[in-house]
Amino acid sequence: KKYIKYREIPATMTSVTSAAAMKLLDVRLKHAGSIVSSAIGEFTSSTAGLQEIVCIRAGGTIDLYRIVISQVGGGDKANVDNGDDDDDDDEVQTTLKLITRLETRSVLRSICSVRVSGGKRDVVVVGADGGCCSIIDFENGVAKVLHCPAFGKVGR
Repeated sequence: KKYIKYREIPATMTSVTSAAAMKLLDVRLKHAGSIVSSAIGEFTSSTAGLQEIVCIRAGGTIDLYRIVISQVGGGDKANVDNGDDDDDDDEVQTTLKLITRLETRSVLRSICSVRVSGGKRDVVVVGADGGCCSIIDFENGVAKVLHCPAFGKVGR
């Protein structure tokens, strides 16, 4: 059997194997449970009346939830037969529907919603620990960073 010494391995082979070894997967199995801060506004659509909540979590995650209000018909059929036109039998159910989740891999400190003059939707302003104040737009449920300037001594 012929053994190959390390010095005799071609340079292209070592770069390929080292590049394959460098591919790492960073996926969180469970997101952080504590909410640091939140803001309310209309972030994804220009339709009036669709309120949404954006919140930042301790692990650097930004979650966007839509407030869904629906009426659940409760009631007995006996009440329908006696001619009551009241809607007392209907229950109003309020739920939160997750629209999108954005992993930032940073420590987020503050969040607020801002409506640009003349705009029909709100944008999110997020302050991070690393010295950036980012403006994020959630158009059609997809996060897009509009502006990310550095501020303060840390961000320079």
